[in-house]
Amino acid sequence: MSKIFDEDLALERTAGDRSLLAEVVRFTLEDVPLQLQSLRQCLAQKDWKEASRWAHKVKGSAGACGSDAMYRAALDLEMATKDSSSESPPLFSSLEKAFVAFSTHPQVLALASLDVEADASIG
Repeated sequence: MSKIFDEDLALERTAGDRSLLAEVVRFTLEDVPLQLQSLRQCLAQKDWKEASRWAHKVKGSAGACGSDAMYRAALDLEMATKDSSSESPPLFSSLEKAFVAFSTHPQVLALASLDVEADASIG
């Protein structure tokens, strides 16, 4: 089963820098909804090439922040859009659900609220 959030993996991807990880998580929480909105529009217009590009961006964001569930959902959608697949709408729904699960995960919320400057002065 895909993990909603793997903090160890995410820390590995930020060279163990918890403050950097907090920034990556905050960026993901701000940017992915915009990416999903663009992706939804492309799917509605059946613009498969642009939809694939947006799914790829979401996949990158998910990978950077340690969300295997969101990464896999974005990958599935990216592959479906490359094939102009009618499977795209249900796959988009799965991606949205994975993002919601990520954005409400307790560890993600804790990282997102981390005061980077205060944390840096303690360490």
